[in-house]
Amino acid sequence: TDKSQKDDQIVPSIIDSTKQVVLDINKLNFKEFILDVKAEKEISNWQKYNEFRVKIEEFKQGDLGHFSSDFKTVETFIKEFTNTIPLNVNNESIQARILVVETMYFRLNDIANMNNSTEEQIQNALEDLLEGFSNLNYQINKNFERELQKVSRPE
Repeated sequence: TDKSQKDDQIVPSIIDSTKQVVLDINKLNFKEFILDVKAEKEISNWQKYNEFRVKIEEFKQGDLGHFSSDFKTVETFIKEFTNTIPLNVNNESIQARILVVETMYFRLNDIANMNNSTEEQIQNALEDLLEGFSNLNYQINKNFERELQKVSRPE
């Protein structure tokens, strides 16, 4: 086997209509931030965030089956995510990151459901969503970091 044939085997490809995509995760170009322990504890009751995080992990594995649902299901999921932001993280900077995640989520949905989407388009849309979600995590971490830095003044 020559090298070019091996390279062809790792190229992302769509498998039928199952919305399963084979991705070389190493080719995704984004910096991943995860929640730190304090932030994780503070938002542990945000059920829709936890569900979204599970979906993100599925997307990273190339499983875009979530998007094969009817659009109403996809739309309901993201609305519930954006409408259940806990008060302790419901501020402008978090809302801005959530708006980006929502936009990238719908974009990936559209591209995943187009018959003429290329693997590159799907990979780019997925990369954008992963980056948006990572930036949301970063901002949530910063939110709680700032709280820890607030020093009470002696009376």
